[in-house]
Amino acid sequence: MAQQVTPSKPRGNVRLRLASLGILSGLLVGILMGLAARIAMRIVALVVDQGLEFTVAGTLGIILVVSFSSVLLGLIFVAVRKYLPGAMWRGLAFSVLLLVIVGLPSVLIPLLPTEDLSLGMPLLNKSMFAALPLIYGLTLGIAEKAFDHYLPGKPTPTKEDLPAPVTSEK
Repeated sequence: MAQQVTPSKPRGNVRLRLASLGILSGLLVGILMGLAARIAMRIVALVVDQGLEFTVAGTLGIILVVSFSSVLLGLIFVAVRKYLPGAMWRGLAFSVLLLVIVGLPSVLIPLLPTEDLSLGMPLLNKSMFAALPLIYGLTLGIAEKAFDHYLPGKPTPTKEDLPAPVTSEK
């Protein structure tokens, strides 16, 4: 008797899984980048020789703002990831895109007053804050790949109906 192979259905909702992937990776990387931005701000303050004016509330506020925007960027990243090259290069390509869209205009058209940009060593300040989008994209690519691997419910490809081998009876 021939056995029929039934096609397997993907487990879980693919869009929900992608949204979860974007939110989780964006949130994790946002917390890390909020801390990195605060460390860069602290380096600027140390170079300028300012007193300790950093507060826990200010640090948490920066982490909250960066994390929220990072969740949105994480959702965008999982939406466009199929158009970007391979796993490790995907994050780098996204970070270069972020640098061009966000980083260069902020350097060319400063939103802060000129006296804030000339604090300490301006080249160090600009290079530290221009490196943040690059680090962000790389870290987001790594986090997305890790969460994609470990997040349950990864859709499985469907199998075609294969005919069972016919055995001849003697």
